[in-house]
Amino acid sequence: MKTKRLMCVLMACVLTLAAIIPPAGAADASSEVIWLEDLEWEWIDLSAVEYDAAGPTPLTSVEVDKTVSAHSVGYFSSFMSFKANDVVAFNCSYSPSSANMDFGVVSSTGKFHLINVKGGSISQTIGINQAGSYAVAVRNNSSQTVRVVGFVNY
Repeated sequence: MKTKRLMCVLMACVLTLAAIIPPAGAADASSEVIWLEDLEWEWIDLSAVEYDAAGPTPLTSVEVDKTVSAHSVGYFSSFMSFKANDVVAFNCSYSPSSANMDFGVVSSTGKFHLINVKGGSISQTIGINQAGSYAVAVRNNSSQTVRVVGFVNY
């Protein structure tokens, strides 16, 4: 009985460590920056985005828990001023994982610079190579409501 309990405790510790420590090479994959000029983009309607004159706080980490309706865009931020070489890092999951989602930034002209994501999660960084006003956004391309949770750093 004592051995069985010890094995259960050890297994719980191993599983906890496996969940916390990223696999080899994971840090390299998430630290790769994709620049705006290299991203696909589309024009979108800006009517739902607010403007924030203050701009982003350096190294801000925003906790995300957002529900995005079918075939719509959800914003994680209002428009903020970004300098050249600033970055926006997404570390989010969504459900249902079968949904097709676009994560990215929207320029003040309405260009949505996006990364198309399938499979339920994103860990990617977008580099802002041109200073300007941008809003951080996600678009739900599926026919069902999707919940997005995680963190966005900028």
